[in-house]
Amino acid sequence: MGEIEHKILPKIKESFFSKIDELSISRTFFKLIDRDNFEEYTDANPAFCIYFGQKPKSNFLDEELIESLVKDATLLLPVIDEDLSEFNSLVPEKLQNYNGLSFAGMGIDLAIEKVVNNVLEAFNLLKAKRRVFVSYKRNDSSGVAIQLYEYLEQHNFDVFLDTHSIRKSEPFQDELWQRMIDSDVVVLLSTENYLESEWTQQELTNANLASIGLVQVVWPEFTVVQGAQLSEVLKLEASDFINNIFQNVNAKLTDDSLEKIVKFTEALRVRTLASRQDKLISTFMRYAEKSNVIATLSSHKFIELDKKGEKSIVVPAIGIPKALNCEESQMLIKAIYQDKLDKVFILYDEIHIRDIWLRHLNWLNKHLPVKTQEIGKVAEWLSR
Repeated sequence: MGEIEHKILPKIKESFFSKIDELSISRTFFKLIDRDNFEEYTDANPAFCIYFGQKPKSNFLDEELIESLVKDATLLLPVIDEDLSEFNSLVPEKLQNYNGLSFAGMGIDLAIEKVVNNVLEAFNLLKAKRRVFVSYKRNDSSGVAIQLYEYLEQHNFDVFLDTHSIRKSEPFQDELWQRMIDSDVVVLLSTENYLESEWTQQELTNANLASIGLVQVVWPEFTVVQGAQLSEVLKLEASDFINNIFQNVNAKLTDDSLEKIVKFTEALRVRTLASRQDKLISTFMRYAEKSNVIATLSSHKFIELDKKGEKSIVVPAIGIPKALNCEESQMLIKAIYQDKLDKVFILYDEIHIRDIWLRHLNWLNKHLPVKTQEIGKVAEWLSR
């Protein structure tokens, strides 16, 4: 076992199963396979391989195993602890055309978060897009908000910031609410005057209504914003700011502080996605019970529906459904149920989704075999 593998592999395993627990998925659905029990591997099941690169003494480890995985088109993530410019010297030739991850200059906790989230996304347990909404008071923290927007974008987040993310021709407030609902996490910059704005109060209220997780970044000498349901709190010290200056609209954070915010944001994504999915599921199940429709929650967190002898699957979606969601859902369900179904539906919460997008979803319903269904109209749909 190489040095990097020995150092972080146990922590990756621990973090992965911790997040699986938070998603309420049984650990028995997953098997850990390494070089010692590779005979248990089969290409009949979805798999994800992490390869720890190292400088070879003569030959790379496990090249025969890697060849088998590449042949089966298994998802592979090579990781190294040096700069990516050294990538080809640290991994076997068959992995050199794969996108790798470098831990160089990255905190160990953040590195583990990135690896684990890659695995969860590969198994369709997390959305591939990391969408973040920055909520702040312009007169208090514009400098940090812009700095955070740029830093998160550099770390592969899709970030919404009001001054940067809405085109001039768009209806500002409608687009803002839709982008919030389609986000995984809200990063709230808790400053002295945050709650004095009507708009920031509404952002907090709407985040709570949609069960979106909040990372509260609290300025020195100020208190935590009350009323946030799913919340992680990161209290800043003066030393977290460049030159210890924080009572200034143009104040900036240090790189270490920005990395801490990224870590908090990564960690909260799993919790908030699980919470929003559970809220959709429980609401649907209540409607089904009232309508005397047989609805069963499967181990994959799909809802198996028996409506007057018609067998369907309802897939809870977080955020706004898109054509790609429909295609992925159809392929996954086809593999699981082998065409023994009448219909597939994607369930979503339509609150704050703009009319133009709802019309687009209606158009998709006319042209795709997978249909979308609004949670607000489920009672009427089930009673037909």
